[in-house]
Amino acid sequence: MKKSIIYRNVYMYRFVMNILYLFGYRKRFDDITKLLSGSEKNVLELCFGDIFIAKACKNKGINWTGIDINMNFIKFAQKNGFNAQKNDISEMKSLPAADVCIIVGSLYHFHNETETMLMKMLKSAPRILISEPVKNLSAKKGFIGSISKILTNAGKGSENFRYNEESILKVMDDYKRNFNFTYKIISIKKDILIEILHDRN
Repeated sequence: MKKSIIYRNVYMYRFVMNILYLFGYRKRFDDITKLLSGSEKNVLELCFGDIFIAKACKNKGINWTGIDINMNFIKFAQKNGFNAQKNDISEMKSLPAADVCIIVGSLYHFHNETETMLMKMLKSAPRILISEPVKNLSAKKGFIGSISKILTNAGKGSENFRYNEESILKVMDDYKRNFNFTYKIISIKKDILIEILHDRN
């Protein structure tokens, strides 16, 4: 199935995302990279799309690995000298080990396999950073919502599901005890930024 045009080119992706974020798209990544002290040795970014976090990691002397299903994004990252790997996270039995695992704006793709995704991330890293939109145009009814769903087809068809603040926090609360982790909300804007700490003892 053909993906939306914004997923076919990084520069088109940035253009559309800048509009959706009222030209605050870059700030979305800055909020995350501020949480990386530089003491981390390895960062794993899932469904990375863009390379802003990769660049920040390089500047801080952190090894960055990105996994995405989109070959256009993979080639762009590799061309810029980053360790990007093509893979379908849903098909992976395990994820590479890291100090921090990051997923930005993509958790909704896996809402039917949330438990499995959390298990993979928690086994990968003791610290997880999740940034997920909770104020979405695609959640709106009518023409605007329909167009937004079409634009956000990453290759598996239009996706109707999106998190809001209540539903994503319910996921955190439902699984924190069983998976032995704590979480805190760093910020809530268009995206909610959540830090998960996994007690492996």
